[in-house]
Amino acid sequence: MMKQRPSGKRPTSQDVANLAGVSVTTVSFVINNKSGGNVRISEDTRKKVWAAVEALNYRPSSVARSLRTKRSNLLALMIPYIETPFQPQFAAAIQREAEKQNLDVFIYGTRDDLIREREFLNVLLSRAVDGVIIHSHHLSTDDIDNLVKAGISVVIQGNSPTHPLADNVMLDELKASEAIVTFLIRKGYRRIGKIAGPQTAWGAQLRKEGYLNALQNNGMPVESELIQEADFNKQRTGQAAMERLMTLSNPPDAVFCANDFLALGASLYTADAGLSVPDDVAIVGFDNTREAIMVRPKLTTVHKDVNALAAATLQLLQERINSNKPLPARRHILDFEIVKRDSA
Repeated sequence: MMKQRPSGKRPTSQDVANLAGVSVTTVSFVINNKSGGNVRISEDTRKKVWAAVEALNYRPSSVARSLRTKRSNLLALMIPYIETPFQPQFAAAIQREAEKQNLDVFIYGTRDDLIREREFLNVLLSRAVDGVIIHSHHLSTDDIDNLVKAGISVVIQGNSPTHPLADNVMLDELKASEAIVTFLIRKGYRRIGKIAGPQTAWGAQLRKEGYLNALQNNGMPVESELIQEADFNKQRTGQAAMERLMTLSNPPDAVFCANDFLALGASLYTADAGLSVPDDVAIVGFDNTREAIMVRPKLTTVHKDVNALAAATLQLLQERINSNKPLPARRHILDFEIVKRDSA
């Protein structure tokens, strides 16, 4: 059995060759399971090489491997936040899906800041990444173009930004929002409030538009005082928005929140104010995060399947990476469902 004293330095293929008593070329042939054309490598030699690899705890350089294969098997995922309920679930789903395909994922939270987003894109331009998955409320087509020109494949989570050589994967946010507000109307609610996300965010815009469509399609008036804006990623702003709604002279009998995080904030306000959900006011959310079943009463919400979202994203990205020619932009729209629980 080979023994090698640790040197404190990362072992190289030359170290493996020296320990096994073979050439570096032979080490490369063995590790990459190649014969080298007419070169025959004996089983005894193979055993010596693998014994040296084990003794040195040698790992082939990913950079060297990428030079050979033109692939790094490294992806990047850019998300606004890593602290809020939905984004970590999406990141975990992407990582699980990538592991099935023996891919590594570099995950970065930008704090929903354009400067940090562009800084991260600049980092990616200097890294050997095959593709990037982007969830952004701020980037433009030009920003995506810099990646595409560098040979990096791009899939965007959501409907913005767009690029003629990048894909978009999304839920039909507008239709889903319209559906859950229509659900409230059919339940008999007649004065429906909206805790909206920031209108700089594409998701917040679509969810507000769906809310407005549902009211108008059912002959209900749109009242500006019933629409309160909050920060998608700060639960306390959901509490504050709910307080503003419930202290109106004529408060709503139901509230559609732009995501589950804001709905949890709204639920905290009702609990502190001594209000009963849904008897005094119904509350519904969006995303169906794990937290939706932790609040009491459990939250009625729109289900966004993060596993299906991740699978579709990785499939499109792999197709784009493996294609021998540029692929035109594709839009993949996922189905949704309303999960009916006790809050409405």
